[in-house]
Amino acid sequence: MTVASPAFAKQALLPTNVANIAKSTVVRIEPSINSAGSGVIIGRYQERGKNVYVVLTAGHVVQHSDDEYKVVTPVPKEGKKRLKIAISTQKDIQKLPGLDLAIVRFRSDRNFNVATVGNSDFTTEGAGVYIAGFPNPGEAIKRRVFQFTSSLISSRLDGEVAEDEKEQAVDKGYALVYTSVTRAGMSGGPVFDVSGRLVGIHGRGDREETSRASKVTSERSQESGSQTVAGKTGFNLGIPISTFLRIVPNAVSKLGISIDKSEPGIFNNTIALRGGNRTSATVPPNTNIQEEEDESAIEVVSESKPKRTPNTQVSPSRPTSTQPRPKPNNTSTPAGGKLW
Repeated sequence: MTVASPAFAKQALLPTNVANIAKSTVVRIEPSINSAGSGVIIGRYQERGKNVYVVLTAGHVVQHSDDEYKVVTPVPKEGKKRLKIAISTQKDIQKLPGLDLAIVRFRSDRNFNVATVGNSDFTTEGAGVYIAGFPNPGEAIKRRVFQFTSSLISSRLDGEVAEDEKEQAVDKGYALVYTSVTRAGMSGGPVFDVSGRLVGIHGRGDREETSRASKVTSERSQESGSQTVAGKTGFNLGIPISTFLRIVPNAVSKLGISIDKSEPGIFNNTIALRGGNRTSATVPPNTNIQEEEDESAIEVVSESKPKRTPNTQVSPSRPTSTQPRPKPNNTSTPAGGKLW
């Protein structure tokens, strides 16, 4: 476990640097029958001399216990091809109670990068974020390719309410709202802050509610399934990473997660900024990076038998924020998840 000091804000990175972090940690999740999704590597630990990698994704991406799933990895540090690794639906997938989140494990003797977890309490309205994942094929883009987009946090659904308004529970943890371009297949993909730390998991696209008869359900708003933008409002939703850490407090030590609690830096956009003060830009540039890749650059790896995880427990502490923090989610906290 690695925990950085909260004393100083971390320097914001160029969008291309954050994109490189995303490309080296984001995975494709491919079922045999149902809709595909994305995920991000958040942890690594050793099990009998072999690396076990931990992926965080949206729960609905791996919701079917009768399906078979494969993880398509990033390109390993010592290789040129992505790996396609079969996992056990019963033993390598764990859904978290009360949240649309799931933990997925895969094993490999290759070395992959692991995303650093940040502090989503700083991810408030106006904060810059990046979303990454592998959307399903569309009319012009005929296959699943890596996409990386940017926007600002437009709202927190776990924020303050007016005195005479009734508080509403945050559905399945979805409290972050942003305007990044997202499509079906990007569910489970990461939300990064401007310093390249993981602060959320993407999973929903808001849709217009045209009538009571055609009320939008949480299932329709999930960013998996057929590729369509019918009725999308442009607002998309993610689950703050702090919600995950609160539900599974022993995940940090048990799953080999690295945390950087420092405040994200101010983005100094000296390249893409048009006018204004070039030394104080806080908005990341409008970014959409697409990775071109031949499907032949994927190596299929046979499934290996899972083994038991070591049992240690440590709960991450919270830093003192220098920014206003949103009101804690008023949803009753489910019982903490037990990790394998």
